[in-house]
Amino acid sequence: MDIAIFPLQLIAFPGEQLNLHIFEQRYRDLFNDLNEDKSMTFGIPPVIKNEIYSLGTQLKLVKIEKLYSSGEMDVVTEGVGVFSINEIYSTYIDKRYEGANIELLIDDEEYNLIKFEELQNLYEEFQAMLTQRKEIININPNKYSFQIAHYAGLNEDQKLALLATPSEEERQEIMINHFKFIMPSMRSIQETQTRIVANGHFKNLQSFKFSSNNKG
Repeated sequence: MDIAIFPLQLIAFPGEQLNLHIFEQRYRDLFNDLNEDKSMTFGIPPVIKNEIYSLGTQLKLVKIEKLYSSGEMDVVTEGVGVFSINEIYSTYIDKRYEGANIELLIDDEEYNLIKFEELQNLYEEFQAMLTQRKEIININPNKYSFQIAHYAGLNEDQKLALLATPSEEERQEIMINHFKFIMPSMRSIQETQTRIVANGHFKNLQSFKFSSNNKG
């Protein structure tokens, strides 16, 4: 299958809404084509260390949010699937933007309800530790691991591993283990910060009450 591609230094996930500002002429052409042909999709393969990664995310254009007088635009897109790249083309058909021959990967979206509930609880607990919190709207249990991936403190390698995992239940397990690994350290840091802040405050503490029973 051939598809237009838009290589970027980011990792997109299926089920994720991705907002982009488009300024290069060739990609303005791409999104104008996407806007004209609603059945057309495109791919974002992540650029890792100046090379296009072998996996990418298939996306659709949801809407052009804003069109500027310069021709630049703000667009809303949504991830729909994952693909592997067989070959990259410098141009897609007769267009100025790039293309690729890809293979769409089959994803097992069946999830484990018990793990889903555990993952939800862990994510909410994790978010409660942050100063800026991200609430997931329109939760999709079949893609929940992807929905929270960008807000879970994953590094680049972990995100790529998640993208390459073709089963939601396996992804649930990856995310659960991730939270269980990092959250104890976060709690410890929070407790340390609390102690540091407390040391700078005037304290109103209950004095120790001596009695004959606690004399050494």
